Amino acid sequence: MNAQLHLFDALAWRLAQGLPGLRSGSHAGRMRGAGENFADIAPLLAHPDPRRLDLRRSVMDPLGALHVRRFQTRTDLRLHVALDASASLGAVARADRLGLARLLAAGFAQAARCARDLFSLTVCAGDRVLHDQPPTRRSLAPELLELPLEPAGRGTNALTVMAHELPRERVLVVLISDFELAQDELAALLTILRPRAVLPIWLRDSGLDAPPPQLGLAEVRDPETGRRRTVLTTPRWATRQAQATANRHTALRRTFAEHGLSPIEITDSIDVAQLAVSVSEAPL
Repeated sequence: MNAQLHLFDALAWRLAQGLPGLRSGSHAGRMRGAGENFADIAPLLAHPDPRRLDLRRSVMDPLGALHVRRFQTRTDLRLHVALDASASLGAVARADRLGLARLLAAGFAQAARCARDLFSLTVCAGDRVLHDQPPTRRSLAPELLELPLEPAGRGTNALTVMAHELPRERVLVVLISDFELAQDELAALLTILRPRAVLPIWLRDSGLDAPPPQLGLAEVRDPETGRRRTVLTTPRWATRQAQATANRHTALRRTFAEHGLSPIEITDSIDVAQLAVSVSEAPL
């Protein structure tokens, strides 16, 4: 998979509001000074930098005041990947969602390095934190492809603790999960994450969403508890499962919408080009 990591260089995120901070980066900052993008014009007395004197505005000022051009500075942010590795992520039908989760974590680490952003990672499994990587500019992508993941537990307790500990500014949270959560659990987590920018990535398995309509026996894993059981599959059973899943997904999308979010849904495999488009268009 190392050969695939360079594909994630195309990922780029743009926050709607300028960021505080002085460290040089690729994102629009709140500070005014040297930069590439014109911001506004201000009185020279308020911003004494005669190198950026705007002659046209100064000549036209009826009071004879001098004015300077100000530019928008560029700064960095912290990209924090929050990976939900609760038991339901281990359920498998057609997709290796654990492998997809590792690849996404590595891919965002690669993209953060290209964007000159800090990168951090927390892997949560129910009540436990499985892995906690503090902010770094070091290249972590190759080793994240081998990240040990043992899905376990249920709920959002560890994710909630993580959300409380994150800084409230200059951070973008990439929330990777299968979102096998109750609506109230998801709503509570998204509320705690405010006012941070959040990019939800929803890992789905088409074989779990719509089981094949055939008679037989199948070993299934309960999406909430992770427990395995054997069930008799029939076309009617498959139809009921698919409808129940569709209803739950509709309810979850409604919860995301209520928080001004639209998750990026990845089903079975990753199309990196489409992912790059979705990330660049995400309302952050």
